[in-house]
Amino acid sequence: MKSYLIRRLLPFFVFMYAVEFGFTVYMLAANYEKVDWSAWELVKTLAVMSLTTLISFLYMMIPYVLFLLFLPRKRQNGLLDKIVSVSFYGIFVYVSLFEEVASLVFWDEFSAAFNFIAVDYLVYTHEVISNICQSYPVIPILLAVLIVAILAVSFTCKYLFTNMDAPVFVKRFSHVAVYGLVCLLSYATVDISDLEIGKNHYNNEIAKEGTYSLFSAFLKNELSYDGFYITGDDAENLEILQDKLGGKNVTFTSPQNGIRRFIRSEKPENRANVIIVLMESMSSLFLNENRESWMRLITPNLSRLSEESIFFSRTYATGTRSVRGIEALTLGIPPLPGMSIVRRQNNENLYNIGSIFKAKGYENKWIYGGYGYFDNMNHFFENNGFEVLDRKRWEKGEVSFVNAWGAADEDTFAKVIKEADKSFAAGKPFLTMVLTISNHRPYTYPEGRIDLKPKVSKREGGVKYADYALGKFLDDASRKPWFDNTVFVLVADHTAGASGDAEINLEEHHIPLMFYAPKLFEPKRIDMPISQLDVLPTLLGLLNFDYESRFYGQDALSPDYESRFFVSNYQKLGYVKDSVDVILKPVRKYSVEPETVAEDIVRRNLREAVAFYQQASDWVHNLKE
Repeated sequence: MKSYLIRRLLPFFVFMYAVEFGFTVYMLAANYEKVDWSAWELVKTLAVMSLTTLISFLYMMIPYVLFLLFLPRKRQNGLLDKIVSVSFYGIFVYVSLFEEVASLVFWDEFSAAFNFIAVDYLVYTHEVISNICQSYPVIPILLAVLIVAILAVSFTCKYLFTNMDAPVFVKRFSHVAVYGLVCLLSYATVDISDLEIGKNHYNNEIAKEGTYSLFSAFLKNELSYDGFYITGDDAENLEILQDKLGGKNVTFTSPQNGIRRFIRSEKPENRANVIIVLMESMSSLFLNENRESWMRLITPNLSRLSEESIFFSRTYATGTRSVRGIEALTLGIPPLPGMSIVRRQNNENLYNIGSIFKAKGYENKWIYGGYGYFDNMNHFFENNGFEVLDRKRWEKGEVSFVNAWGAADEDTFAKVIKEADKSFAAGKPFLTMVLTISNHRPYTYPEGRIDLKPKVSKREGGVKYADYALGKFLDDASRKPWFDNTVFVLVADHTAGASGDAEINLEEHHIPLMFYAPKLFEPKRIDMPISQLDVLPTLLGLLNFDYESRFYGQDALSPDYESRFFVSNYQKLGYVKDSVDVILKPVRKYSVEPETVAEDIVRRNLREAVAFYQQASDWVHNLKE
């Protein structure tokens, strides 16, 4: 006898699969130049799409399966059956269509299927919903989805019912038990990291069904390094790290203290003020020197400052989110799989940039034009030696323009200057960290500042306004008595995107880094690759500080510096040295790009990558004060 349960579920699955198949074809076409179109890669893409769609379907249908289990046989095709079945089908159709629209919105921002970023964003509903409403015509989109759903249900709901007699309860129960076992088996045996069976980022991400990706991320948004990645001997790891992090003026304390070491300077200490501007989504691509000839020039100030600063032209961000940039600049630690330490539990009282400056008498301040509960930023900074001054703590009248994420960059920089004046008046040197906002969707900013209209020009307008606000800030600061003794660190948190056909696209981690202090440093350009982790120790080296280091970065201006950098993309951890990228993956796998590299170089980079990431995974022990 044909399965009654399968027959009742079949219309739901056919609709869901048809929608998902159509969405996959559309995404492949929309990313035509970036997708791998070889026959085998397309087969794998469609196979993963089919598997993830089936798994999502099984879980989504659990409520309806239970309804069919307990529906009395005599009520089959009756009024109750029709009301519940059509209603559930209508909700199912609408949710399926809505999920595709939401996937498009997420893809537009991250060029990826739903991941733990989407899970994080669900926590911050006010900012995210406001951002979406200001960036997209939400009401028309929802109405369009509703109309399509109503039409789809009207034409297909007749297939929900069958003349087959429902089995007796015992048989129905046995069928449902098998159904449940299949669900449990899929949960236990299928992991989203195992489904990235190709090397092309776009094929891998397009293949993942959205609902499956979202719930997988919800359940698996933090991974134990030791449990999922290649590991090495602890003593050998430490030996490698002490070799890589050592140098002429470096003294390690003891083997029990791991990488803790004392760094001394041969020059007199300079307790200059420091303002670190963490620039939202400011890719190096936006600098004049990197843009194609036909592209609009949108960073006149940053491009000019690159010639007036100590400019590291090949700096690479560790990750793809602001919290990764914060983590790199404050803790100097490689990006661990899953959530940033900024968002993890037990991240209080860590040894960080604030610890060093506070011990030297500085006033440490974190300034943000939005609400710092987002991404746990306030908690992290408040419990690690900083006074927090997010928008909630600003005084009345300090915000002149605001969007979904917070105050315009001009307002934020005005607040930075105001707080610097206070510290200077009190005779205190200051360390200020500030995160900008305006170069972020929905790209709205005050009218009349630049020649590009907000929202119409979108990203280009956001970049050019952010550049304008930065130029105005430095111009305003130059008239202050503290300016001549202040180091401005201008560095991006991450780029405007981190996708590409490679597993980790290195150029999509390429960010600007400038140390601007016209009265303190001569301009200089350094073209060797360095890591975002190196910003902190390079700054301390420029100030000639003697200090204890627990950081994995190094002073990029030191003669002992060895060029290498760290990048990450969700669960993949990259280590790049001599243009060879070793990528560590869950389930103790790794890959190498390019593939045609001598085996001895691969082994060397792999051992160093494992040493850095494995030792850094014990961050609580390493960083707790």
